[in-house]
Amino acid sequence: MATLKEKQLPQTLNIIDTLIEAASHFTGLVKQKNLNQSIYIFSTIVDGFSAIANTLTTTHSVEIQTNKESIERSIHLIAKQMEQGNLLKVSEVIQFSLMPQLRALRQTFEADIPSEQVTQPITIGVYSSRANPRAAYSEERINAYVEEADRQGVGLIFFSSDDVDFDNKQINADVFKDHEWQKVAAPFPDVINNISPSSRIQQSRTERRLRRELPFTSFYVGNKFHLPKKLVKYRKYAHLLVPFKVCKNERIIHDFMLDNKIVVLKPIMGRRGENIFFVEKRGNRYALLDHKKEQIMGQETFNEWLDNVILRKKNSYLVQRYIHSRTKKDEPFHFRAHMQKNGKGEWQLTKIYPRVGNKKSNLSNIANEGRIEALGSFLEREFDHEGKEYEQKTLDIAMGLTRHLDNIHGLALDELGIDITIDDNGQFWLHEVNNGPQTLFHEKERAANTVAYATYLAKNGIVHTNELAERKLIKGQFDARTTDLPWAEPSERYRVGMLIRNGEPDDLAVSCANAAREKGLDFFYFTPKDLDFDEVLIRGHVYKNAEWVPKVVEYPDVIYDQLRMRGTKRYHSVYEELEDIPFTNELAPNSISRLSVFNHLAADRDLQNLIVPYKKIERPKDVFHFINQYGDVVLKPDRGASASKAHIISKLAIDNYLVTVGETEAHYNDINLTEYLRELIKKGSYIVLKHFGAVTDTNILLRVHMMKDGSGDWTVVSRQPVMEPDKSDNTLTGHNRKESEAENVPEQMDSLSFKVIASLEKFYQEQFNNVTFHFIFDETMTLYLFDVNFNMHGTNDLNGVEYIMAYAGYLAQGQI
Repeated sequence: MATLKEKQLPQTLNIIDTLIEAASHFTGLVKQKNLNQSIYIFSTIVDGFSAIANTLTTTHSVEIQTNKESIERSIHLIAKQMEQGNLLKVSEVIQFSLMPQLRALRQTFEADIPSEQVTQPITIGVYSSRANPRAAYSEERINAYVEEADRQGVGLIFFSSDDVDFDNKQINADVFKDHEWQKVAAPFPDVINNISPSSRIQQSRTERRLRRELPFTSFYVGNKFHLPKKLVKYRKYAHLLVPFKVCKNERIIHDFMLDNKIVVLKPIMGRRGENIFFVEKRGNRYALLDHKKEQIMGQETFNEWLDNVILRKKNSYLVQRYIHSRTKKDEPFHFRAHMQKNGKGEWQLTKIYPRVGNKKSNLSNIANEGRIEALGSFLEREFDHEGKEYEQKTLDIAMGLTRHLDNIHGLALDELGIDITIDDNGQFWLHEVNNGPQTLFHEKERAANTVAYATYLAKNGIVHTNELAERKLIKGQFDARTTDLPWAEPSERYRVGMLIRNGEPDDLAVSCANAAREKGLDFFYFTPKDLDFDEVLIRGHVYKNAEWVPKVVEYPDVIYDQLRMRGTKRYHSVYEELEDIPFTNELAPNSISRLSVFNHLAADRDLQNLIVPYKKIERPKDVFHFINQYGDVVLKPDRGASASKAHIISKLAIDNYLVTVGETEAHYNDINLTEYLRELIKKGSYIVLKHFGAVTDTNILLRVHMMKDGSGDWTVVSRQPVMEPDKSDNTLTGHNRKESEAENVPEQMDSLSFKVIASLEKFYQEQFNNVTFHFIFDETMTLYLFDVNFNMHGTNDLNGVEYIMAYAGYLAQGQI
């Protein structure tokens, strides 16, 4: 066992302890024939054992290797029996094979931990994804945290996502030291106590990365709709639920009110009793109570209110039966039970108390002029001889429901606020459960358990998760944990990944693969579905023997983006996940405004005379003014490709205009053209430019294509005239020009192109490597810049591909 590092021994031992605990819980679920939760807990056991498998393999101990193989056989047997639904056999394997094998493994490791090993002080990171917890938490809670951490002898740091440095494994944290707050560069904490737990899809990339490396204390339990669904699914405690419906449309609300005279409309994601409405139907009218303010509405007014408030955002509210629970003085009340795990990882009741509201309101929330009382005296006063019985039943429900919810969330919960009430008939009801309860009146008690539980997780190396914290695999999404694909061969070469849409790649990918090989780079293509966010691995497609072969690869060193969906909501998580990897081009398609480019260049004294006359179209008169001044004009969309949407307008005579869009031509008079332009402006932003007419011997439209090379410098890849179909002899020097004039054209265009690109690089912060300029010479041999195109991200031309791969190699070396 000497080959194991000392710090690996206790960590492995702690994971084995967690496996034993999970296996014991697994046994109970199997005996209850709870198949769904059994499958979930079994998957956590498999994941936990996989996490220590490599460590077990490196021990070179015959005893441990034998034990490891026997555990693997037991796991495989359990999986097979679960597939067949044979839970009795599963229970036997756990009890007589898996549990003894895990205990034997624990004994072996425990014997090898040096008794003199010194335990390092624990550091707890208090974390919020969006803002420093010192700003999100009350001063009372922060002070309670600091005092309790000092009392328990643990370190405490406060930070947000912006403070995390993954490269150096450091946190730019706030710490309370020497009686004042200080900013320090602290190493990663041992455990993270996170504020406002969120579901996997809502987590920032920083939080997802932290969860891969560190244990978290808190996990999301869902909204007001998710929890009832879970309780109904597992039946136990479902009788406590108040009947409700999700407000999808008016009909659902009105139908619900046929069976329930008084209802409550509450936001699914609401907190602190905010935006809750009580509605009572009185004949053909509706009484609407918002806290203490009552309104009487007719049918039409009420429906308008529903549309504007409740149904304004789809599925954001639920309608619920009103439970009449009021004191003898007609005050609304409910009980808040604050449950927490302690320093032993066990649930305990931190605080329970009645919350009593104003008699003029239906809300018993203390945030709305309410008060709190002692539970026992309140129940004895309000329910006389039944008070003691109700007190014990309240305590039993609070603890039993908490343990049940923890079980169905994979034992991952740490803190719950449970709201219970009793109606006029003595029936108990569950109002709601949340995992971020307010603790204004007992911050010190809360802090004691919060710090102790975090320390317990850190000392024991326990890493919890639950279904809402885990990713939901999209159909076809790559899962590295279950794949049978081979791994790519180890290589010292830089890796270039080409991000494409779902489907087969085109010839460009083959050209890139060949060019990358010539540049000494490894190349693969991948799609958004090829990403495994949790394992930080990719199903990459490698070009070998004239075919694409899928293999498991690590994230690339640089990305060539042919998906080109940066900035779109659908692919936000993809680009966020890859944000630390350099892209050859970081500009989102159609993100560049022609107007902003022209305005910037026009403000440059060295380039202002180069820009073709232009103006943003704010009204139809702008176009007519340009026509009167310059004759023919062209209208281009402010963003995106212009060729298909360009409108060329020629004035043929008084009150007669020809509008050409591609191959389509149409004639307009003043009135019709004004209306046409007005509708065009409604659809998007356009600019009007002077038009120089068709490409002729006197008007030459020239294209200059520039790319970055293997040194990170701009170079002219090509320059060529934009030729019309009937112009077959256009060359830069082939027009009827003086020979001396023609000879200077390439040099002049190159010089101007480098000046323009230098100016644009100062203007845009995003990285880009590909740009095309359109220049035009008029009949006086005056040169104008007519267009700038950033959207030509790639070309099948081998010369262009070689530049792309060369620049990718430059980026991979970390030169910028």
